Amino acid sequence: MPDKQPESTAGRPALDHISSLPMRVHRILWPSSRLPMRAAFHYDPGDPLTVDVCLRPPHGLTVTWVISRDLLFEGTQGHTGMGDVRLWPSMTHPRPVMYMQLESRGMTALFEVGLSTLEAWLLSTYDLVPPGTELDGFDWDLFVERLLGDA
Repeated sequence: MPDKQPESTAGRPALDHISSLPMRVHRILWPSSRLPMRAAFHYDPGDPLTVDVCLRPPHGLTVTWVISRDLLFEGTQGHTGMGDVRLWPSMTHPRPVMYMQLESRGMTALFEVGLSTLEAWLLSTYDLVPPGTELDGFDWDLFVERLLGDA
């Protein structure tokens, strides 16, 4: 959950649309070689716990990763994640960046993402669905019924 609190939404109409952030990221191939590529971060209040990260290499298929919204935000603040998704910020570049390391089937890819832009966008998603309210209205009885019905 963010330590930074989003601005109050009082007096503004309720937002229920999907929020998207298209941006350019860089895949780090070697310390001195970066491949620019398009990416889009998508947040849907109907699926409030996750962010879809669509990576579009210049040649090849789009790859989509589903990452916890809170994990993604924590990665803008410090080292987080384990296993398939690891995130950490860096202030050593001319502009602050967040590194996103993704691993699947023994292959690892490292990406450099604009930190300030991503952080501001993530904070706006907390305007859509405030921290701690992601599961308000979730029908737990129906969930358990469906879970047990498939057993």
